[in-house]
Amino acid sequence: MTPAPEIRPLSPADTTAAVALLEFLNPECTATVLLERYETMLREHSHYQVIGAFVNTRLVGLAGVWTATKIWCGRYLEIDNLVVHPDHRSSGIGAVLIGHIGDLAKRQGCHCMTLDAYVANHASHRLYHRQGFEIWGFHFVRPTGDIHA
Repeated sequence: MTPAPEIRPLSPADTTAAVALLEFLNPECTATVLLERYETMLREHSHYQVIGAFVNTRLVGLAGVWTATKIWCGRYLEIDNLVVHPDHRSSGIGAVLIGHIGDLAKRQGCHCMTLDAYVANHASHRLYHRQGFEIWGFHFVRPTGDIHA
């Protein structure tokens, strides 16, 4: 049984472990590309943060989050790249992360939370539905270059 995770924002010291987790969700990207994107997000977007779930001081889950405002919903919090290490999936880590992020969204005056999920990631769909997320639309993508490079 997995002990209850410690949830906290990640620090620069957690970067290597964070990128290793992101590789599970984005296997088509190299660790170098993921590290560059991770550091760019933190550097260029002051409203972006990464929340981690730690079990016995080991990072086993994370989710990037940021808040913004859109016409259709007002202030919202977006969850970006929620990933749990395969050895800890189905242990409640994802639900604990989402619960913590939901509390953060309320404290920040957000009207809703949003996220994108890969179409083929059915396990994540089940988690998100159990956590109260609903499918309200489609996220269309039109690549203009190699998104994995």
